[in-house]
Amino acid sequence: MITARKKDKGFTLVEVMVALLVLFISMMASLHALGLAVAHNIDNAMMEEAVRIEEETMNELRSTAFSSLNDGTTKANVTKMVGRISQNFAVMTTTQSLSLNGSRAIQVVVSWNRGGMTHHHSATSVISQGI
Repeated sequence: MITARKKDKGFTLVEVMVALLVLFISMMASLHALGLAVAHNIDNAMMEEAVRIEEETMNELRSTAFSSLNDGTTKANVTKMVGRISQNFAVMTTTQSLSLNGSRAIQVVVSWNRGGMTHHHSATSVISQGI
């Protein structure tokens, strides 16, 4: 005598396919979020390197004899390794006499290209003779 089964154990093919689809979509979202996090970390590392270059340049100019500083703009290119990425930074330094008794303003602008965009970091300092 053959009896009919009331319940089969396990999952149907449709249930398995839906579960795999949900898993696939969640994994793709996780990978996208990971990519965004890595890109953000690289951008922060580039900014840190730009600040480091700006600080080195500013300290070098501030330690230069006051009489050696001439008004004008100078440009230089610096290549640094940021993580495993070789990045070019453009450094523009502007020195300008102020009307104050023998003071000069120094501005350092560091710029770099990343992801089709140009990023900038700048700092300005005023130095006076004898200080």
